[in-house]
Order: sequence, then structure tokens, then C-alpha cells
Amino acid sequence: MSEGSGVDVVRRVIACDNGRDAAGYRALLHGDYQSIVHGQPATTGPEEEVAQLERWWAAASDVHLEPLDLYESNGAVTLRYTLAGTNDGEFFGQPATGKSFAVENCTLFEIVAGRVRRAWRYSDTLGLMTQLGLSTGS
Repeated sequence: MSEGSGVDVVRRVIACDNGRDAAGYRALLHGDYQSIVHGQPATTGPEEEVAQLERWWAAASDVHLEPLDLYESNGAVTLRYTLAGTNDGEFFGQPATGKSFAVENCTLFEIVAGRVRRAWRYSDTLGLMTQLGLSTGS
């Protein structure tokens, strides 16, 4: 795999996500990959990360990640993006609501040797749950 810049790696991650390319996504992750969501460990290893991503794809078959900003510094890439779609499948134990959503999120990626080693995600979870009717917002 050609390493390219960290921004190039993140662009490939985005393309795999939007293209529902689990194998391509998996290939972009380090063997010791870990994600941290809102400061808490979330997934460990490429298989667990891809399984989580596939649950997202099943929960919103039209989900699309649209980059807003990409910044790179010292092996780290910051991605600010919108995530939009329709909840047309089971959403982590909840039945489909049929409602659309659009939220703004931010992820910091650690890129090592052309692959993602760590991802720290910060998302508008309350906004998402509120738009899906799964939270009162209070």
C-alpha cells in the first residue's frame, strides 16, 4: 500500500465508508487499531471496528459522510464532517424510526505507516438521538 499523506489516508477511509467497502476500510487500519469515542475506548482491532461500521450501514443504508475540513499535523489528521442519512434499519437495539438525520462530528486520526492506528471521535450523539426521536433532548 502506498503511504501517501495522512490526509490521503483519511480520504481513502471516507471513500471506503461512503462506498460500503468493508475490505478496503479494514486494509486501512493497523493491526493494533483502537477507537476512542467521547474519551472512552470503543473498538479494538480492525475486525471489531469494521463490524461496528457495518452496523451503522445497516441502521442507515443511505448514510453519507461529507468532509467539511481536513487538517494534518505531525502524523495526525483532524476531520470535521457531517454525517447524514435515514434510520431505516435497527439502530443498536432500537427499531428503525424512518427519520432522517444530519449531525456534525469531528474525528482525530493517528496515521502511522499509511494506516490508521487510533481514531478519537467526538459526535453530536444527543442531536442524532433527538432527530431520530430516541431522546427528548433534556
